[in-house]
Amino acid sequence: MTISALQTLAQQASRISGPAIPELVRKQALLCILDTVGCVLAGSRTEEAQLVLACEPGDGTGLVSVFGTPHRRALREAMRANAYLGDVLELNDLIGGHASIGIVCASLALGEALGSSGIHVMEAAVRGIEVTSRVYDAVYPTLRRYTEMGMVPVGIPSTFGAAAAAAHLLDLNEEQALNALAIAGSLAGWCPAEVIFGNGGTVKPMLFGAQPADIGTTAAYYARAGMTGPKDLLDSKIGYFSTASTDGSFDADVWRDRWALEQPRRKLHACCGYLHAPVDALGKLRQRLGDAALQSARIEVRVAPYVADVVSKARLPNSPNDARFHLQYCLAQVVCGADVILPEHSIGVSEHVQRADVIDAMQRITVVQDAALAHYHHCRIDLTDTAGNSSTQTVAAPRGSPQEALSNDEVIDKF
Repeated sequence: MTISALQTLAQQASRISGPAIPELVRKQALLCILDTVGCVLAGSRTEEAQLVLACEPGDGTGLVSVFGTPHRRALREAMRANAYLGDVLELNDLIGGHASIGIVCASLALGEALGSSGIHVMEAAVRGIEVTSRVYDAVYPTLRRYTEMGMVPVGIPSTFGAAAAAAHLLDLNEEQALNALAIAGSLAGWCPAEVIFGNGGTVKPMLFGAQPADIGTTAAYYARAGMTGPKDLLDSKIGYFSTASTDGSFDADVWRDRWALEQPRRKLHACCGYLHAPVDALGKLRQRLGDAALQSARIEVRVAPYVADVVSKARLPNSPNDARFHLQYCLAQVVCGADVILPEHSIGVSEHVQRADVIDAMQRITVVQDAALAHYHHCRIDLTDTAGNSSTQTVAAPRGSPQEALSNDEVIDKF
C-alpha cells in the first residue's frame, strides 16, 4: 500500500536518534546550535529586540530564557522572541531554507522547559532540520515564481520540522508524531513574499523562525492530546507540493543515505542568501582589478529570474530589513570597499543612503534576469569601464554554500 510523503517523513524521523546519527551530522548539529545562539545574541542588541520583548511581555514567571537578555518567558513567548531575534539580522543559516532558526529555538526552549538532556535536544534539532530540508528540497527545484504564488517556501517546511523536533522531546509515538506534522502543516502561515521582499515592516523575522517554532510545538502538544491532522497534506492533488511547485514530489530513496546536515549552507553575509553570489562575484572583481576599477564602471549583474523578481529594486532601501534584501544596495557596499556584508550595513542604512559614493554606485548597477541561471548560487557580473573595456566574473557557489563551506573554525569565529 502506498503511504503518503508525510507518513514516510514521520517514519524517517522516528529513526533519527542515538547511534543512527552519524558523528559528522552530530557535529554539524552542534555548530547549528552555536551559530543560531550567536545570531540570537547579535539580534538582542538591535532596536527590534526592544520591540519584540515589548510584544512578548510575560508575567515574570516564565521558565525559558531569552538569550542575551535578563528576561525569562513562558515557553511559546520565549521561543518566539529568540527566533525573532535570531532572524532579524539575516545571519541565520540556509540549511533547508532557513531551518535552524526555528528548529534550534524550539528545541532549546522546549528542552529547557522540560528539563531535557543536551543529547535529547541535539537529537530533536537533527530531526527538525532533516525533516525541514526534505520538505524544502521536494519543492525548491521546481518552485513556482514568487510573482505567480507569492509564497516563500521557508515557513511551511520549517513548521513541519519544528513539529518533528517537539515530538521527539515530548516522546510522542510514531502515529502521534505523524499527526503533529500534519497538524503543524495545517496551521502553518503561508509566509508571504511581500513581507520578506517587499514593504514588509518589522514583522518579517516572525515568519522564518518564530512562527514555525511556535506552531510546530503547539501542534505536537495537540497531537499528544489526541488531535489528528491530514496525512496527505503534502502530496495530494491539492496539497503543498502542488501549490508551491510545478513538479514537487518526495523521493524517500534519495534520503536513505543522505543527510542535509552533511552539506550545510551557512551565512557569511548579513543579508538575504539571494544576494551572496552577486556580492562574492563583485568582490572577486574588485580583488582582481583593484578598487579604482569599480569607481566609474557600469556594472551589469545577471541572476536567475526568480531572484531578480524579488531583490532587484529601483528605489533606495526604506528600512534596515529592506536593506538586507536589496541587491543594488548591498552591491554598492562592495563597490565602496566591503568584503563582507555586515550587520552595520543594514542597521546604519539611513546614514549609508546619504553617502554620495553609495548613491553613485547604486545608479551604475543594472540587474538582468538570465534564464540560463537556474539557482540563487549562480551569478555573472559584467563590468565595463569608461574606456569600453570589459571584465566578467561568474560565481556558482558563494562562500558558505556546501561547495564553498565555512570551516568549523569559521563558524566559531562568526559566533
